[in-house]
Amino acid sequence: MIIVSALRHIEILTAERNFTRSLSLLAPWQTVIFDVDPLPRDHLILAFNDITAPETGCVLPDDANVRAIVEFGRSCRIDDYVLVHCWMGVSRSPAAAYIIACTRAPGEEKAIADALRRRSPTATPNRLLVSLADDLLARGGRMVNAIDEIGRGCAFEGDAPPFALPLDWRAGGGIAI
Repeated sequence: MIIVSALRHIEILTAERNFTRSLSLLAPWQTVIFDVDPLPRDHLILAFNDITAPETGCVLPDDANVRAIVEFGRSCRIDDYVLVHCWMGVSRSPAAAYIIACTRAPGEEKAIADALRRRSPTATPNRLLVSLADDLLARGGRMVNAIDEIGRGCAFEGDAPPFALPLDWRAGGGIAI
């Protein structure tokens, strides 16, 4: 199971669940400080801004970031409980969860995007991350097209509520949290 979350929900989620792996997608200037260390030992941190085109003073997601996300997803075991988070839980972490699910289930890009939208009306996966993954995984535009079809998430104030996607997509389903 992949749980997608904003940073501020992590301590509550880790108190309720026993995550085996986690992926933090943060801006280069961010640091994560917890009163207690709630994250699993198997924890990958990637640092880039939530942008889709170059901006002065910002770090654009690149091929190396996407390769790291894909390898992270490939190395997950079927029974892993995975936490993926970013600052707001809207763009970077939904994109990474989508990439991980697509990595593990070739040909299911549209079904996964549709499931992502059902589970998170606020998610707007970072299109650049998805496009780089589409190229890396040789999906011929299927990942980008599927994300384009679900469109932008609905407007909201604050960060997005957590949601779940199945890690083993072929087993289907997953649960909403």
